[in-house]
Amino acid sequence: MKFMLLFVTLLALFPSVLSAQDIKNARLVVQQNGQALVTELRPLTLPKGEGGVLLPDLPGTIDPQSLQVRSRTAPRDLDIRDLTLDDDLLTPANLLRRHLGKQVTLIMPDGKTRDGRTRKEATLLSVDEAPVFLIDGTVYAGPYEAIIYPELPKGLSPRPRLAMNVHNSGPARQDIELTYIARELSWRMDYVLAMNKAATSGQLTGWVTLQNRSGANFTETHAELLAGEPRSAQQFSPRAMFAAKAMSAPESMDAASAPEELFEYHLYRLKRPVTLANQQSRQVQLFDSRRLDVSRKLLGRANALPSGREAEPIKERLDAVISFRNAEALGLGLPLPKGTLRAFQQEGETKHFLGEAPVERTPVGGLVELRLGQVFDINVERVALEFERTGKNSYRCTWELRLKNAKKTPQRVVLQELVPGDWKVHSASQKWSRPSAGVLEFAVDVPAATEQEPHLVRYTFTTEL
Repeated sequence: MKFMLLFVTLLALFPSVLSAQDIKNARLVVQQNGQALVTELRPLTLPKGEGGVLLPDLPGTIDPQSLQVRSRTAPRDLDIRDLTLDDDLLTPANLLRRHLGKQVTLIMPDGKTRDGRTRKEATLLSVDEAPVFLIDGTVYAGPYEAIIYPELPKGLSPRPRLAMNVHNSGPARQDIELTYIARELSWRMDYVLAMNKAATSGQLTGWVTLQNRSGANFTETHAELLAGEPRSAQQFSPRAMFAAKAMSAPESMDAASAPEELFEYHLYRLKRPVTLANQQSRQVQLFDSRRLDVSRKLLGRANALPSGREAEPIKERLDAVISFRNAEALGLGLPLPKGTLRAFQQEGETKHFLGEAPVERTPVGGLVELRLGQVFDINVERVALEFERTGKNSYRCTWELRLKNAKKTPQRVVLQELVPGDWKVHSASQKWSRPSAGVLEFAVDVPAATEQEPHLVRYTFTTEL
């Protein structure tokens, strides 16, 4: 990268400028949508009467419009007149802009050998699109390896800074509370289900992964996890000036306290403070359940209205679906946040990965149903025996479903035929049900070893769209 050498040089020359300061005495309410409400307490020395105060080291992803500032020590004695966010950050683009019309040094290919390099003194003429330089009296817009700047411009900061104009009639030393929304702070939920060989029971564990890409370090921070989806009106740009009035490696920790309802969401409080550095992920165990009863079914789902072009049998794959109840008697009984579940089969000391599936938000007492993968030894072939248009928007159809079971034991298969319109079944080779308005369902017991002579299900229906 062209600017890699630049930043390596700056890190060596200005380590104290570029090092991010930790944010202490903070509380995070982290959402799953990539943002968090941050409340931090900073002890500051304030001027008497009118004056200005600088608060450095804010997260680079701060939402300026969400910022609120107040004094915890003497709220009635501190009048915050206005706030100014200075986010002229130390970036390659800002360095180029600040050196427009000035002299810099370019590291360039020497044009003699493939790996040869040379240094050229150049004047920066333009920063629109690709930079344009004046070198030895000629205009140059070609390739270069790096830019070496003669100095670090004043005012550039590695992180946004907040300037406050205040009128203070209280003590000089006060605790100032900052509340704001920061992006690139999020959490996700991961579930691990270790099932027995028969897949009839298992052990469910819930892990939270906290991710910090905000540009700030949070040390010994009290974290809360908000499960739900608060609406965000719009994306923000941190490059703004405004005025306002005050208003790593996985670590096993204690489980969270019992969740609390917050508006139409749920809030999980971690029992221990967490340290979360910038560009770091950290895992926290949310819960570990006791024995969990698991149900399994083999599910096929297909459209029942043919296209009229079915010349050959249609091969249909079955899904392996597991389900369990979010019940307190099974060791759960807390609202389950949305996340990803990974299922394993436990045989002694050996675990085998069975698949993963998304988990939707599930209240207490709700059913969790997961499709882990496709069934290997049971196949379905669909043959359209009849497809007749009986009116402008009405049809008559007959299907033959050929089920083949290569297992040594009989298997129950659930086939769901998706039927549109106002439909009626005229004949069926076995019992069927209507679990919902557009679903015709067969629960089929397929005998063992039917890979040569398939087990047949045939039905005829009419529908008016």
